Amino acid sequence: MLLKDSEIRSIANDADKTLADVKWLSPAYRDVLSFLTKNLQEARDKEEIFDVSIDALNRLSFEFSFVAIFREDRKYSSAVRIRVDSELVNRVEDFARKMMPDMTVMRYRIPIYEDGRIFRKFLLEDKKPLVTKNIKASNTLDYITADIGELYDNLISKDSPVGLLLPAFKRLVPYKYAISTHIFIEGTALGNIGIASARELKEDEVNMLLVMSEIIAVSLKKVGFGLNYI
Repeated sequence: MLLKDSEIRSIANDADKTLADVKWLSPAYRDVLSFLTKNLQEARDKEEIFDVSIDALNRLSFEFSFVAIFREDRKYSSAVRIRVDSELVNRVEDFARKMMPDMTVMRYRIPIYEDGRIFRKFLLEDKKPLVTKNIKASNTLDYITADIGELYDNLISKDSPVGLLLPAFKRLVPYKYAISTHIFIEGTALGNIGIASARELKEDEVNMLLVMSEIIAVSLKKVGFGLNYI
């Protein structure tokens, strides 16, 4: 069952006292949330918060994880931290440079300004988590859902020549499951975190990311990160 907003805030705001009572949390996931909470208390600025956040996401042990924020008046989403197999990154970058000579994964900006696109709906128009359709959900109305292929398609602007490389890119990247959740500050989404995997992801992982997003958002707000940054 997907957590309610009040449940997310309860766990995030008092994690040390509530984790033992959260029955869906495995011991490993309790450790991840404890790590995130403890280390964010010592973070002094947004860069340290991003560092701790990606370390915590990496402890979930999925093949791909990221922390992203919005750029240029929320026209683009750009990763500020990524954990992924370096060999795969090199292959993707080498491949993409056939069309974009200066392309790097860390500098790449996902367009979220184009009408009718899944990332615009997720990041700017709706407050639901985004998941691939193959993730078993107790109530699909709680989510924005898409095929993994649609997510790959939406990484690139409609008029970008890189779109010609998409069929080969889809063969190159092994992920079949993906989840992303918003980083809300003062009720406005200013970024997102996510994971992707060739292995099955479940609703427990969605709940984990929702709690992690809330913990990260609270820490970012404390250091003054907000709409003034975009």
